Amino acid sequence: MPDEITIKPKSEFTSATSITENHTTSSGRAQLVNLCALGLGVSFFLPWANVLFANLSGFDLQKIGDEQRLLWLIPIFCVITIFAGVIKRGQQIAGQLTGTLPFLAGIYWYYQIRDDLFHILLYGAYLSLIFGAALFVLARKSK
Repeated sequence: MPDEITIKPKSEFTSATSITENHTTSSGRAQLVNLCALGLGVSFFLPWANVLFANLSGFDLQKIGDEQRLLWLIPIFCVITIFAGVIKRGQQIAGQLTGTLPFLAGIYWYYQIRDDLFHILLYGAYLSLIFGAALFVLARKSK
């Protein structure tokens, strides 16, 4: 018989499909992590606080004192997270570290200012916290 019919087991087809689905999901998650890192980097330059009738961004706040220079870690780690996503290595760790930085800055300022902190915060600070939380959660679930 010249025409032969070959039947493939279902497991071979399923494993190839699941690998393709898993790659697509992890690639999509990496893109979301990159997008959140970019959003966090942009929010660093948006107004964070209203102090003495001036709207100060994270960039402006880091100029105030030596201990505020640690704010530069936010855009630096955003670039590292995006670069790790491009080369597809270490984005989970970099993303989690980047996501915690706005919260560490918020905790530091809370202990410095206490109750007045929430009265002076502007949309840049809230956006950085939102992007930081999303970055932490999305990077944690990525592979």
